[in-house]
Amino acid sequence: MKTYAPAPIAVLALLVIALSSLAAAQSSARTATLELGFGDAVVANAWNPLRLVLRDVGPVEFELSIDRGTLREGERWLRYRAEVPGGSGLSVFEDELFVPVWRSLSWVVRSGGLTVTSGSLPRTLADRRPLDLVVGEPGPEVRSSLVGGRIVDLSPERLPLRSAAYDGVANLVVATPNARAQSVVAAAVAGSTVVLAPASLADASLATLLPAGEGSRVVGSGRVQDVESWMETMSAHPARFDHAALVSALASIERITPSSPPPVLPLLLGASAYALIVLVMLRFGGLPGLLAALLLALTTSVAAWVPLRPAQSSVDQVTDLVVGADGVGQRWRLHERFTLPARTAVLPVAGWPLSNVEARVGPDSVSVDLGRWRSAQVLERPRAVGMPLVQDEDGVWRNAGDASLALVSVRGGETALDVAPGQRLPVQVRDVGPLPRIAVALLELVPEGAAVASDGRSWFVGLPHDEVWAEAPR
Repeated sequence: MKTYAPAPIAVLALLVIALSSLAAAQSSARTATLELGFGDAVVANAWNPLRLVLRDVGPVEFELSIDRGTLREGERWLRYRAEVPGGSGLSVFEDELFVPVWRSLSWVVRSGGLTVTSGSLPRTLADRRPLDLVVGEPGPEVRSSLVGGRIVDLSPERLPLRSAAYDGVANLVVATPNARAQSVVAAAVAGSTVVLAPASLADASLATLLPAGEGSRVVGSGRVQDVESWMETMSAHPARFDHAALVSALASIERITPSSPPPVLPLLLGASAYALIVLVMLRFGGLPGLLAALLLALTTSVAAWVPLRPAQSSVDQVTDLVVGADGVGQRWRLHERFTLPARTAVLPVAGWPLSNVEARVGPDSVSVDLGRWRSAQVLERPRAVGMPLVQDEDGVWRNAGDASLALVSVRGGETALDVAPGQRLPVQVRDVGPLPRIAVALLELVPEGAAVASDGRSWFVGLPHDEVWAEAPR
């Protein structure tokens, strides 16, 4: 009978276990892949694209946890959760997520209670510098002109279609005719400078983005330029127009004002009179006096609560800020909820809380726990919308919308009230009295010649065609 030494058997068993573990790890890596940002580059304090790729797995629960607390305040967790159906074959889930400067950032993908894959980003990668995206090969001269320090090469099909994904992109260089025009316009609307190399102009849809005989065009809050125009003007323009300053001004001024509390003096006089009546009843009424005092307290409380109670337990306010030019702009919608009782405020929007509080967010909701008489501001994911405030070729601003504009004010120029649809702004200067606080704050943050307007609910910032945006305060 043939026998085997125990040592070779043990070595063989360990080898089989190691190979099985390696195969399982590789299989898990192939099952789900998360991409945050562009090419593993994330821009902190900006909206970033999120892409979850599933292979033959589903449904899954995706959770991304961000701690943006401080040493003084402690942990402040925000958790993004999404249910992804998945299924057989390849499934792709895409969204845009605001990524603050984090202390800890990790994610996990679960299926049936089991972890499919997980990962994390170290705090050292919380870089606020915007990205320069390059699609195709524009040549060494163009590459050397990108001085931002964060260049990412992408294939044309990886360019997102929604403008929110380009919130952290300074320049998009397109050197291939295969890029989608919708992606290029979305980047410009978000504030990026789109550079169309000669190879991209072979596509008719991309070539039409530049007017005949011109090498530059303002689109939204960004620009579309050919290489020659971009090389000539790149030193005169900032990396991006500063949306964050405008949004911060809006959030600090456009706040819900709680209802005024009742006057203190009448309450004190009423309480003193009630206390005196109760003492008299107890002194001379005995037990019937005590019962009468309790009945009086109940009746008085009900009678006082009816006129003093708030009309509603929570108050909501929505304000829009649209920044752009050429008839299209980037909309920043600010939601605020003020609640009287302590409760969980659930807003059915894709957004991010502005205050440093713990919250749960998802593809279509934001949940924040609020205490009594507290409010929460949520900034909805930006999107491209139409812009009623346009500038004609002669530099005069015009209301191109369907509704009247209650106010139009040009920095360094005229101010007008009640500008009807189709009406051009009067040239003469009119005395319209003091401007609203938010109008004054926005005008201080825009370049010379820009216009600020309001239709009573939304605020519009129209950027001029021929101004150097670097003149705007930073």
